[in-house]
Amino acid sequence: MTRARGRALVALTLIGVLVNIAAAQDTTAVIRHLLSLDISRVQPYRRTYDMIVHARDSAIVIGQRDVVLSEASYAGSPAWLLVETRTGLVPASESLFVAPDLRPLHWSSVLGAARLGAEFVGDSIYGASTMASGKQNVVILGRPDLLVSGPMVELLVPLLPLWSSWADSVGVLGVDLVTNQVTPAELAVIGEEDVALDSSSVRHSWVMTLRSGDSHMLFWIDKDSGAALRVQQTLPRHVGGELEYRIRPELVSAAPPP
Repeated sequence: MTRARGRALVALTLIGVLVNIAAAQDTTAVIRHLLSLDISRVQPYRRTYDMIVHARDSAIVIGQRDVVLSEASYAGSPAWLLVETRTGLVPASESLFVAPDLRPLHWSSVLGAARLGAEFVGDSIYGASTMASGKQNVVILGRPDLLVSGPMVELLVPLLPLWSSWADSVGVLGVDLVTNQVTPAELAVIGEEDVALDSSSVRHSWVMTLRSGDSHMLFWIDKDSGAALRVQQTLPRHVGGELEYRIRPELVSAAPPP
């Protein structure tokens, strides 16, 4: 039903226990959990990040990451298009179409020879992933609070009613040639921090975590602009260290008032 596109190397590989959502019985009310998003605040943006690997006492810039949100259309209807591109040893790109209410519509990703494509129809996800070693079809059940990719988290977080102890449950999509699943996770504010962009500019930010079991990501979200100033994730154990996306300071600007 969908074209095989790309497997995403996103910081959302919080692979855990497969969410097994059984069909509700007639006497059971099904509660559809939704994030409280203020979609009136969505506006186009472009952000550029340095990709930095931290290992022991060293920090090495390995490439650049660009994230662009623009107005678009999908299947003849208004939509937003969120595009991420990454340079480095293994260039990667992904695109995500979302509806005006920010529901995912179509996701495609390329990482080296890997391709992934997924279509979101109601609470169902259909797609395929391919690599040199094979192909796998994707047919899984989603959920209304689904987070598809890292850029999608960065898009949604500034639209939430954040405060010092804010937290909510979400579902995280994980797709590769081995596992296709939606994993329950928690998105939460764990602190506040002043982030120095350069020698003369400091931004007040929320520190957010997206965690499931022992896996987690950290996001530093500018309280004024809503931009993700930093994103940090632990690299796989065989690689070691941490990967950080650090925004270039000239690309941070204040958002319009609500």
